[in-house]
Formats: sequence, C-alpha cells, structure tokens
Amino acid sequence: MKEVKKQFCVLWCFLLLASATVAQVSKPVIGVVFRKGTSTRVYNATVYNENKRISVSSDHFGLFSIMASVGDTLIIEAEGYTGQKVPVRNFKDILVYLTGTNLLAEVKVTATTPRQNLKEVEEEFRKKGIYYGGKPPLGLLLPFGGSPLTFFHELLSKDGKRARRFNKYAKAELEYYDISARFNDANIRKTVNIKDEELEEFKKRYWPSAELVRGWNDFDLFDYIKRSYKEFTANRSTTAP
Repeated sequence: MKEVKKQFCVLWCFLLLASATVAQVSKPVIGVVFRKGTSTRVYNATVYNENKRISVSSDHFGLFSIMASVGDTLIIEAEGYTGQKVPVRNFKDILVYLTGTNLLAEVKVTATTPRQNLKEVEEEFRKKGIYYGGKPPLGLLLPFGGSPLTFFHELLSKDGKRARRFNKYAKAELEYYDISARFNDANIRKTVNIKDEELEEFKKRYWPSAELVRGWNDFDLFDYIKRSYKEFTANRSTTAP
C-alpha cells in the first residue's frame, strides 16, 4: 500500500512539473492591429510583452509576431491611440482594435487601397522566394518542369506561413473594401430617406456579400437598398410598442 502511495505521489509530482513546463512554453504569437470601427491597419504600433520584456512593431499591413507564453500580457500602443492590454490565453492569432484619441494624431497608415497594399506586400514576399502565397501547387513536385525546392520552401518556411496568414486577413479586408465602396452611408442616404439613428442598424442587418456586390450595376445597388429599407421599416413598425 505504501508503495502504491509512493508511486502515486511520484506520478502527481511529474504531472505538476509537466503542466508547469507546458505553461512556460514560448511560441510566436501572430496578430493584426486595426483602428477600431474600421478595416484600417495600424502601422508601427508597439507590441510589448511585459512578462518577457521584449517588444516588436507592426508592419505596413498591421501584422506583428512576438514570442509569448500562455499567461503573458501584451501591451499594444501607438501614437494617437489608446493603449490596450491583451492577455495571451492560447497561441491562436490575435486581432487588436485600438481606439483613436483624436483625428489629428493618427498613426501613419498606407494611403493606398487594400489592393495596392496587397500587391506591395506580395512583391516583398516574392523577394523572399514566396510566389504562391504560401500555397504552392502540386505541379511543382513534378520531376520535369517542376521545382520541388520552391514547393517545400513555400509550404514549410516561416515566410510561407506568414504569407498564408497575411492572405487570410487580406481576403477579408478586400471583401470589406468592395462592399463598403458601394453599400455605404452616402449611397444609402442618396437612395432612401433614412434617419441618422437608423443607419448603423440598417447596414448591420442588410450588409450584402462581396460576391453579390461585385455583380451589381448602379440600378441593382439602388434597387437592393430600396427593397431592403422597405422591409426594414416594415419590420420596425410591427415590432414597435
């Protein structure tokens, strides 16, 4: 019996040691810094790990990568924005939204469109040997006419992994840009007599898909807004007390 208790104590101590070791594992944590309420990426924001006392800056597309362990706290700050503390609960990607303190002190962001930004960043990846966004075609493995080295570099390298993360965020931003370029406050107000207090709720309820917007001409856009607003006001009248 004593031997069993001894083995149990040894096993319990081993599990505690193992869990403590796992908790201290450090890995790169990837994140993106946005201006709150927009799809604008914040350039040159400082990301500081107060536990490990290391810091990095976000790049031209708002991306950053910093070593961290579960339980660490990241402090994200930028000129013209209110700083934010973000606890590291796991190693999943982090989305950070900073609130601007005033319009005159905004952090520098690229003045180009998301598509221009995308082309610029893709060009930077090409300089590092990433030509397929980190998702190389299987044809590169062919013995004749292929390029196995390129395939494995894109698939396994840090630059390849970073390119895949970048493309995931870039796709979402491009979709938002395409939609907001057509379905925006100005076009809605021009089409229907909407009240200011209704605008945000209306956009939230009837925000169209990027695929739908890309197939619209001006008539389709205005027709969608009119039909949607008619339904919106009808629903509000039936639910009003």
